Amino acid sequence: MFGPRINWLPIVILLALFIIASSFILIDFKLKSSILEIAKSKAQIKATESINEVVGKKVVTRIEYKDIVYVHKDDHGRIVLIQPNTLMLNSIMAETVVEVSRALEALQENSINIPLGQLSGFKILAGYGPKMKVKIVSAAQINVEVLNKFEQAGINQTRHLIYFQVNSKIKVAVPFLNDEVMVSTTIPLAETIIVGEVPNTYVNFSGKKDILSQIME
Repeated sequence: MFGPRINWLPIVILLALFIIASSFILIDFKLKSSILEIAKSKAQIKATESINEVVGKKVVTRIEYKDIVYVHKDDHGRIVLIQPNTLMLNSIMAETVVEVSRALEALQENSINIPLGQLSGFKILAGYGPKMKVKIVSAAQINVEVLNKFEQAGINQTRHLIYFQVNSKIKVAVPFLNDEVMVSTTIPLAETIIVGEVPNTYVNFSGKKDILSQIME
């Protein structure tokens, strides 16, 4: 009259185990994603600091405004043309790309350690807990662009600033996850104060220099 009774206990146990396992997998993925975001932020700061330091010490300290700019004056001593020293700027950009590449490669040898206490969101716990190693590798072209701008520096005075815009990408890797992050920094190269009127004619300083950095897997 009645069919065989179904034993629900094994089904309930399997369902509970599946839910628990899925929850652990989801929590684990979210934790790793949070760690990756923290790692990307720290790696971006570290890479920017390294680029600024190496370019500042090995490139900028040796450059003067007169080395990279020709200033042409008329018979009355008034500036009529500001012209970049293209050959010198190209040489400096090429050197900068090499130095930046070396700086990023050096980061690959020094992993960043992130205390898991940072995931709590509490500053008091930020430095505690097991540490996860983060690997940084250079992941794309290094682009160096030279730019310039004029800004008011006083009565009848104008500051002419020449600077580098350095852009690159790095790959940030934590266990089982990785992502790329853009690194961009502006580095002053040289400047001078122009007394009197700024010339209406000057050659555009825009220029770019690219190089493929080695991708380390």
